[in-house]
Amino acid sequence: MLAAVHAGHSPASAFLWRAAAPALVLPERFARGPGFAGVAAARAAEGWPVTTRKTGGGITPQGPGVVNLALAFRVPPPRSRDIRGSYDAICSPLIAALAALGLRATAAPVTGSFCDGDHNLAVAGRKIAGTAQRWRGNACLAHALILTDLDLAPAVAAVARLSAGLGHDTEFRPDRHSRLADLLASPANLPDRLATQVHKVLAAQGYTPWAPTPARP
Repeated sequence: MLAAVHAGHSPASAFLWRAAAPALVLPERFARGPGFAGVAAARAAEGWPVTTRKTGGGITPQGPGVVNLALAFRVPPPRSRDIRGSYDAICSPLIAALAALGLRATAAPVTGSFCDGDHNLAVAGRKIAGTAQRWRGNACLAHALILTDLDLAPAVAAVARLSAGLGHDTEFRPDRHSRLADLLASPANLPDRLATQVHKVLAAQGYTPWAPTPARP
């Protein structure tokens, strides 16, 4: 998606997706350290296979209880890369979509959360979404990981074990996170309701839904 938008073959695009099975995902640079293969194998044996991503940030869980939003857009010259602006480009529509569901989210750091940063989305001081980005030329891929109904305790514990195995000393706490399923009056059809609101906001901003090319057998 980023390549297509960068090349001018696609307009600003949006893609909502979910992983079919649990996994841990980390930036490629983390996989270059000594002992990574053994640590990753140990997590995979526990049911948390490890894979890498191109964007920055820290270790994150994935799985059916997470909804992901990816946005790809170009910043036309003479403007240049604007890191804060590109984070706002993904945080603002999510804040609007969550407001339509009755939640007041803000962008803020949340100490003790996985992949913590200034551009988390939080409700009542607890993280409900994390963000990351990657640039190619004047095109940006911005990504948000939204906690819908993930089982937080085992997911955060798996992140902590992988982090410790890689020699990091960051503390992670499940109670520094919240799930949309716990914050809404009714969690029924939550992913579809979230998707409806997100697409409505993004369509008003000129984004086109991305249709990925099916993988070849």
